[in-house]
Amino acid sequence: MPQQNSLQYPCDAIIVLGAAVWPGEQPSPALRWRTAHAVHLLRAGQGRVLLVSGGVGQHPPAEASLMRHLALEAGVPAACILVEDQATSTFQSAVYCTRIMHQHGWSTALVVTDRYHLPRALLTFRSLGLRALGSAPPGSRYSRRLWKRWYYPIREMLAYVWYILLIVRLKARRKRSAVST
Repeated sequence: MPQQNSLQYPCDAIIVLGAAVWPGEQPSPALRWRTAHAVHLLRAGQGRVLLVSGGVGQHPPAEASLMRHLALEAGVPAACILVEDQATSTFQSAVYCTRIMHQHGWSTALVVTDRYHLPRALLTFRSLGLRALGSAPPGSRYSRRLWKRWYYPIREMLAYVWYILLIVRLKARRKRSAVST
């Protein structure tokens, strides 16, 4: 279930962050779960549109293109799906999706990703000015493999610190350009 705060539903958009595409244009389990969860949230009235985000990773097609296909197969009307297919990182997804949101005059989002990834994703979207909540697919987990149970939390801690530095740098640049104009 989504994290609760002062945001009212429906949000302007449900942003679905990409995950790996496997060889043969097959969605990874994480990509499939995230998309199915987002479709469920859309049907439950928690967002007005899906905004799927993710570029081409190790294997084509773009993650967002495959998520769009999965959502269409699940019965979501094409008019309710926006595609951002250039981002290759969470930070880029946040930047590109925020631009799309602002172009539509939207400011509220429900971000769908795995539970371990939500804190970093929400930090990034919120720092870029969106009012964002998060929701993880039920039962999402790191892996059955013991080493991956350690890998993902450690990777996320390091990435969280890195993203704080990226955000501080981005805000400093914006402040400098505002002062110079």
